[in-house]
Amino acid sequence: MAALLKKRAVAEFSQVIQEEPRPIKKLKLVQKPLLPEVHLDLTVGTSTQEAVSSLIHLERQLSQIGENVVNIVRQLVDHYHREKESVVRWKIAHILGLLSKHPQCAADTIVEEIISLLKTEKSHKVVGQLIQSLQTVGLSAPDNRDLHLKIVQLAREHSKHTQHVVRSSCLNLIGAVGSQDTISKDTDQSEEHVSVQTLLISFTQDQDPRVRSSAFRAVQQLHQRGQSIDLSVYDRACKALTDDYEDVRTAAVKLMWILCHLYPESTVPVPESDDEIRLVDDGFAKICNMMNDISMKVRVEAATLLGSLHQVSPKFLEQTLDKKLMSNMRQKKSAHERAKDHYASGEWSSGQKWADDAPKDEVAPESVTLMNMGACGAFVHGTEDEFLEVRNAALDSLCELAAQSQEFAILSQDSIIDMFNDEIESVRLNAINSLRKLSNHVTLREDQLEIILGVLQDFSTTTREALRDMLCDVRVSTKESLNACIVGLLDNLRRYPQDKRSVWKCMKFLGKQHPHLTLPLVPTLLCLHPYFDTPEPDMDDPAYISVLLMVFNAAYSCPTMMTMFEDYTWQHYTYLRESLPDLVPVLKNQNEDKDDNLPGSSSSVSSFIQQITQQVENICSMENNTAQQMLQVIVKDLHKISELDSRNSASAACIGNFLQSQLLLTQLMTKQTVSSSCIMDNHTLATVEKILELTKICQHIFVGLGIAEIGLIRQTELKAITIQILTLMKAEMTNEKQQDMKQNYTKLIKNLKSYLSSSQCHPDAFTTYIFSVVDDLDLNGLPEFITSLQHATTMIKPSAFPIVNKIRKITAVINDPTGPTDKPLKFTAGLTLAVPVDVMLENVPCTSNIRIKKKFADQTVQLFTPKSSDFHKLGPLRHRLVTQVLMSHSLWTEPTNVELCVSMETASNQKFKDTSQENVKQTIDLSKPVQVYVSPKQVKR
Repeated sequence: MAALLKKRAVAEFSQVIQEEPRPIKKLKLVQKPLLPEVHLDLTVGTSTQEAVSSLIHLERQLSQIGENVVNIVRQLVDHYHREKESVVRWKIAHILGLLSKHPQCAADTIVEEIISLLKTEKSHKVVGQLIQSLQTVGLSAPDNRDLHLKIVQLAREHSKHTQHVVRSSCLNLIGAVGSQDTISKDTDQSEEHVSVQTLLISFTQDQDPRVRSSAFRAVQQLHQRGQSIDLSVYDRACKALTDDYEDVRTAAVKLMWILCHLYPESTVPVPESDDEIRLVDDGFAKICNMMNDISMKVRVEAATLLGSLHQVSPKFLEQTLDKKLMSNMRQKKSAHERAKDHYASGEWSSGQKWADDAPKDEVAPESVTLMNMGACGAFVHGTEDEFLEVRNAALDSLCELAAQSQEFAILSQDSIIDMFNDEIESVRLNAINSLRKLSNHVTLREDQLEIILGVLQDFSTTTREALRDMLCDVRVSTKESLNACIVGLLDNLRRYPQDKRSVWKCMKFLGKQHPHLTLPLVPTLLCLHPYFDTPEPDMDDPAYISVLLMVFNAAYSCPTMMTMFEDYTWQHYTYLRESLPDLVPVLKNQNEDKDDNLPGSSSSVSSFIQQITQQVENICSMENNTAQQMLQVIVKDLHKISELDSRNSASAACIGNFLQSQLLLTQLMTKQTVSSSCIMDNHTLATVEKILELTKICQHIFVGLGIAEIGLIRQTELKAITIQILTLMKAEMTNEKQQDMKQNYTKLIKNLKSYLSSSQCHPDAFTTYIFSVVDDLDLNGLPEFITSLQHATTMIKPSAFPIVNKIRKITAVINDPTGPTDKPLKFTAGLTLAVPVDVMLENVPCTSNIRIKKKFADQTVQLFTPKSSDFHKLGPLRHRLVTQVLMSHSLWTEPTNVELCVSMETASNQKFKDTSQENVKQTIDLSKPVQVYVSPKQVKR
């Protein structure tokens, strides 16, 4: 009997687990379903409208046409011969060109059909479309030279058509598929051969402007396809600049720009002179002359193309900024040139003055050389144009040319700075950014700063931000100029307190760029006196902090000014160094040597974290009480390190959160061991919620975690959910809720098993057991399910976490609003109030989950989703959010504060409290809450 009882006891408490072999993955090949065949039946349609509708329907189904494409082509051609309406024939010709792109359609067949249709077609619109279809066929067969020769010859024959539509289509076809070796034989003169380029140039004198513009564009197409363009085209392009139609002038300007890049060093004669100048200089002057064109489209094209002509001579560039070259229709010459001409001519004087020059004749405007008229004041006219498109294009080209030459950059800075007062915000922004690009070449003068600093009073936040960024890069010449910048920035801070962070950044770079100019200003900036002690300024004053940031950054490169600091200045430096480490440099104080031996460097902190992680490597084999005591000390130390050391803050916080979750699990297991029955009360559920919150933070807030670390976090999450399920199932729950909870739990286990197997991570003992019985959990009833989970909880042990040094923590800082004020923001109850919010986001890989959380006095919480355009990317993981948060509420009896907080929306952990909401969204706070004082007022009747 005793042996039987012993056998039963051993059988009851021993269990053998046999892991089943993994099934071989099977690859399932799915055959793509056959597309329904497309049929065309034009015999049914009795009217033109029905025929066109059928053809439009066929055009939409061209991608679904299979092997019956040949039959469809035959049906279209047959119906073309029977059709009397030109609009239907035009549509058929268009579809024939599109069908040539089908892989089972022979291009030669389509070309032969179209050629046969051209012989009988009388409508010029249909003929033009047939030639366009030939162009489509030629582009679909780029390697078929014989086909190209045939269709180019056909276009050559139809280029003498009386209608401009046909001639333009022929020229477009020749430009798209023609080449230099494609020779067309003239039918009237059998011995003469005409090249493609010569043929195209001959049409630049066509009587129709649309044909002339098509000819120039066809030559451009030849260049884009890699064909060489003859230099003789330049004369035709110059003559076309005076054409009566803007499209022709636009195409001629573009062709001239291409020739300036192809033949920059070639020489062209100067009209009415024996001199010759470089082609790029002559072309640049002619394009500059088009800046005075009557058409805005031509002026924009000319202003855009000027910027890429980098090989222009300096004298031509300098003329673009001077529009006083001509005076009273006379050529303006220097005194040396006038003396030389007077000596060489030997002409008589007028006799009115002693040694007077010879009388000068009036100069006709047409006889003035382009060198004197073309480039003269081109950018001045462009930047003063009435259309913002021209002004923006002129600014872009002026900036691009100035970036290539320091001398031209110095000359052009006045023209760019004048655009700071433009009435259009986009033009002002363009001018600011253009001057910023030239910061390495120019130095600002005091008279220029008066215009520049006036922009700091602009109402636009974007404009003020761009100007401060520009001031960070430019250099000034005198200490008076630097003082003017300081005064302007402090005035900006007074007018717009929300610009505080940007002003501080600008002051930092001003001091860093001008250390020696800052030195004579230090006594004035810090209110120092050689004989009397001055009162200590208020550290809550943003203007004083701005001055300190500038002085400290200047002192880094000019240690002389550090001897002028008062004791309280060094105290303020210590405070700012801790609170604004990115704006305050490291300065060597005379008392710094005393602290050299104190531990606290980044290397010592990293080694300390490494020692901590080594201590917890074997924590899974320790007793619960011992592990609990050690984890309490380690978690406390890690949280302290995350607060004090900014470099290792992310690593310490991540490891601390994970080990705190292990500490909470250990405490739960200790209580379970002490109690004979597994008693789980409300305190246990709250502890489990805390563990789940910590695992959620570790997964979403820290960027850069590896697969092994995420696997450990998710296994900890599974342990907490297991304890949560055991607690909830002991409460009074319906059988239906328990079944739903069971299904959700098994689904969670399978997802985790798939993740660990694909990531090749080794699970711990608890997770291994759960994976082994996951199939039985689906089949067994609730009693067996609870028994299996109770047995699994006995295997829960704390886990160690590897050291992670390359992770970052997602953070957000709300710069505006700054905090509670005495004056509430009033709005009508039931309507909306727009609160401007300025947030700096760090280490955010994706901004789509960022939300603004609004918490009202009645504890209701709302989430506001910013627009994607409100996020401005400053770096790979750095963003700035500038938006307006809308809030609305019913009437309140008195004003109160509403908390705003930046949060990140994440998918909910499986809480298993409410199984009907599996995809409930939750948020993680990224910033400290900021209070906004609001007051809904009563609606006025």
